[in-house]
Amino acid sequence: MSEMSSVERVTAALERREPDRVPLFEMVIDPRVFQGIAPGATYDEFIELVGLDVAGLNRSSWGRENLDWVDEEKGLFRDQWGVIKALGPESTPYPIEGPIKQPEDLREYQPPDPSDPAALGHLDQVVQRWKGEKAIIFTGRDAFFNASFLRGQEQFLMDMILNPQLVHELVEVALAYDIEVVRRAVRTGADVIVFGDDYADKNGPMMSPHHFREFIFPGLKRAIAAAHEEGAYVVKHTDGNIWPLLDMIAEAGPDAINPIEPVAGMDIGEVKAKYGHRMAVVGNIDCGALLSWGTPQAVRAAVERCILAAAPGGGHLLASSNSIHSSVKPENYAAMAQACRELGRYPIRTLV
Repeated sequence: MSEMSSVERVTAALERREPDRVPLFEMVIDPRVFQGIAPGATYDEFIELVGLDVAGLNRSSWGRENLDWVDEEKGLFRDQWGVIKALGPESTPYPIEGPIKQPEDLREYQPPDPSDPAALGHLDQVVQRWKGEKAIIFTGRDAFFNASFLRGQEQFLMDMILNPQLVHELVEVALAYDIEVVRRAVRTGADVIVFGDDYADKNGPMMSPHHFREFIFPGLKRAIAAAHEEGAYVVKHTDGNIWPLLDMIAEAGPDAINPIEPVAGMDIGEVKAKYGHRMAVVGNIDCGALLSWGTPQAVRAAVERCILAAAPGGGHLLASSNSIHSSVKPENYAAMAQACRELGRYPIRTLV
């Protein structure tokens, strides 16, 4: 097979066809990792050097300027939703407190403006640099994260039983913004929308399948449909053990599922066997113990096992089990990328 471009390679895999080789996919690569591999390189220079097949905003470059500080010393700030968040050691801040303390607070609540240029970050620059060369990815939200952050995630989950109408209302408020932002992202040039709301931890989903069906599934399906209507592919990302939800996630219609977290009991070969006729699989090299503390040799062996389990017949994109965070050893990510290039060529065969 002749050499494909990155866009052709990603497109083929997301359409569950065999590309020339397994694409290398990643949403987040911490600067400490890529600087360890290529000192002085920018993100754009690095992804070209390492052979990443996608380009995006890279949340590790998330701006920390001009924040609405609540307590700068503690790293607490208020985001555009009115949610108080905390800066931590990793790239993405985490929610602390939502603005909807009582149900009646929602009556006066004003959500952010989806037409605000800041909603797309520097996507226009990514498109200008990479359109036609790399598949442009943009991470959006579906029906869980932004809605739950408004109330506080624990309270939101309790509200599924105690105040279901409020949950539906919060989801509608969040979706009205999130779907419009996704539409704008595709019109700006994004090829692939990644819906990044996590539904589970390593033990299982945060809500029952019944509550997922009632509260989250309809919004997820609408968000995916909106991205498809604009002409983009959709990757549904959720960490954790999502076996109880996978039938519904597949029913919602994404083109692929990610990251199929191995330490949460998600076997990529089993997911491919059960759902590969409906969704491509994106994953699933362990970014915990393996990439953080393992050896390049162990990483290469894991990449080989993953490719042999998931790549035959097409429909596999290699990625970490969450992100290339700051604790990942640079030499291990370099080994992962190299192994993908060398072991992921079609036809898939065992190479040691």
